[in-house]
Amino acid sequence: MALRTGDRVLQENYGVGEIIDMSAAYVTISFDDGSTRKFVTSRVTLQPSSTPAPVKTKSASRKRTTKKSAAADKGADS
Repeated sequence: MALRTGDRVLQENYGVGEIIDMSAAYVTISFDDGSTRKFVTSRVTLQPSSTPAPVKTKSASRKRTTKKSAAADKGADS
């Protein structure tokens, strides 16, 4: 079975992840623990995985304030 970008795989040392880039020379995998690793394609052993990807939670984002919006906010307060 040929693996492709987007496939979920199991790598013996790092666990389950998703192929995010693949060429004849290298394969890059984003693992479920948040790490990303690049392997030599001809040397890495990968098994297809049916483990679903973990649910990504939204991080608390801060509102960016630009000089223009800060000035507008200041003017609205007056």
